[in-house]
Amino acid sequence: MDEAHANYLSDDGLISREIFFDSDIYHKELERVFARAWLFLGHENQVPDAGDYFTNYMGEDPVIIWRDRGGKIRVFLNSCRHRGMRLCRTDFGNASHFTCPFHGWSYSSEGALTGVPFLKDAYFGDLDRKKWGLYEVAKVESYRGLLFANMDTDCISLDEFLGDLKWYLDVLLSRTLGEIEILPGRQRYRCKTNWKIAGENFAGDTYHLPYSHGSLFRVDAPLLNPVSYMNSPNLYSVTTKHGHGLCGVSAAGERFEADLKLAEELGVEAREYVEETKRRLDEAVSREQADVYTLAFGNIFPNFSFNNFSALRPYGFYLWHPKGPSEIEAWQWSGVDSEAPDSIKELCRKMFQRQQAAAGIAGQDDTENFEQVTEATRGVVGQSLDFNYQMGFGHEDKIISPSKLPGKLGPYYSEQGQRNYYKYWAEMMGFEAGTSQKI
Repeated sequence: MDEAHANYLSDDGLISREIFFDSDIYHKELERVFARAWLFLGHENQVPDAGDYFTNYMGEDPVIIWRDRGGKIRVFLNSCRHRGMRLCRTDFGNASHFTCPFHGWSYSSEGALTGVPFLKDAYFGDLDRKKWGLYEVAKVESYRGLLFANMDTDCISLDEFLGDLKWYLDVLLSRTLGEIEILPGRQRYRCKTNWKIAGENFAGDTYHLPYSHGSLFRVDAPLLNPVSYMNSPNLYSVTTKHGHGLCGVSAAGERFEADLKLAEELGVEAREYVEETKRRLDEAVSREQADVYTLAFGNIFPNFSFNNFSALRPYGFYLWHPKGPSEIEAWQWSGVDSEAPDSIKELCRKMFQRQQAAAGIAGQDDTENFEQVTEATRGVVGQSLDFNYQMGFGHEDKIISPSKLPGKLGPYYSEQGQRNYYKYWAEMMGFEAGTSQKI
């Protein structure tokens, strides 16, 4: 890389486009970000019983999330210790052990190497099986059912990593009458873009909504987001430490009032459900949190995005798995309140399919943006220029919430979420904004 263009993050909100294409930077990200950050893997209710498992990735490392015989959730590298073969090639299921399809080594749900074919004949009994169990991920923690893991034994705690964001997550996780139920299956698709382009979109980009998703406001279809800047002046962007960002947070009860109006169109059952979710919130959290009612959308650094605009809309969970500097594999789940009426669950399922799913209106808008930004900036001249993240720059401290919301507040249209995202990215990568050092 040309040293003259190694000033990746300027002090005035400009970011070099090279960080989205450079292969050396990408490999450093796998080492310094994905091997050291807390990464979201799924929800506890995806492995309710002993032996239940599902598979995922941490960076480019495939992993198995497996509940052992004693009920402990463990995370193992999905790779046989003998020759590295992928042990599990299914998305989810139940197993007492896995056997490698290459040479037949077998492992228990505790990760122990329990079976080696021809141990006496081939190894003369000399193989120490205790040393060759599955590689177990160092840290696995749950925040109210959300499972995170970290490869780094010296990492900060999940509690510290989430920080002020927990205040908002408690709103999201306390409104349900039961638990967040992940609907069966997950959508997966490849997108030719850098993982950061997708992550930053959820961390701070409200600016694209009226243009990229303008068709949602023009067609005769139910809105995914019943509260928008066009009908409410009381929406904020919020950033917290460690690169997390939220968009469209309301502190004045608008989202609950919007839900009541939506429920009127759906009937008595829907209205009673919405009212009960608010009573649940009032009992479980502070008045200020209950007034927020739900979060619009956000991103937990580095690559876990989510949205939930309403009690009558689905929980959307998204992982942007890196597959090289210019490609991701997007994974999407849809969640519902386990105690919601069946009619509401069905409505949520349909809304996810129609709007934020891979073939949905909003989902197609986003992936088209991600890919075309990448395609239009991959050239030599394109990469010599900067991306502009100056919206709201220098005005971050001028928003004071009457409800004293935690974190740093900004106006609805702001790019402080992206600046916050890349500031923490730079810290993890080992350089500071405004420097000209190479990674």
